[in-house]
Amino acid sequence: MKKYYLLLPTLFLFTACNSTSALNYFEKDAQSANAIQYTKKTDLIYNKEINSLLFATYLNKVNKKYESNKLDSFVVGIHLVNKREHDFIKNDYSITLNGKKAAMITRLDENSPLVTSIPLRNNWANYYLIKFENDESQNMKILLTHPTFGMAQIDFQK
Repeated sequence: MKKYYLLLPTLFLFTACNSTSALNYFEKDAQSANAIQYTKKTDLIYNKEINSLLFATYLNKVNKKYESNKLDSFVVGIHLVNKREHDFIKNDYSITLNGKKAAMITRLDENSPLVTSIPLRNNWANYYLIKFENDESQNMKILLTHPTFGMAQIDFQK
């Protein structure tokens, strides 16, 4: 029993004096730390199976370069399950924000700083920088839609 009394203060000393916290892992890349709260993921389900995965990071709140009143910018990752080609446009998918088509879609290299700095990545997904014309709504709804498989939705707040 006396051994436990000695062990308890020793364990407390080692854990209480530790200067590491979860946020220390993001010190090198402030964008990654900010991106956590503006990154979301959802699945498009068809016939009780995952058909595609959608990842989105709202850049206007994460990266000063993308702060704008005219455009809402996102890094979007799309993984199409059981497809050789993951290009969502070639596979008849479309993406909208609050019902509006994108003003610009740019495919990103997997080693792009935008892709490597987001906290939730899928190695098999294709990533895009997608910009939408800004509407005044504070609620943003990204929809990934396919004519056969249905839709997946991610909601953001400005």
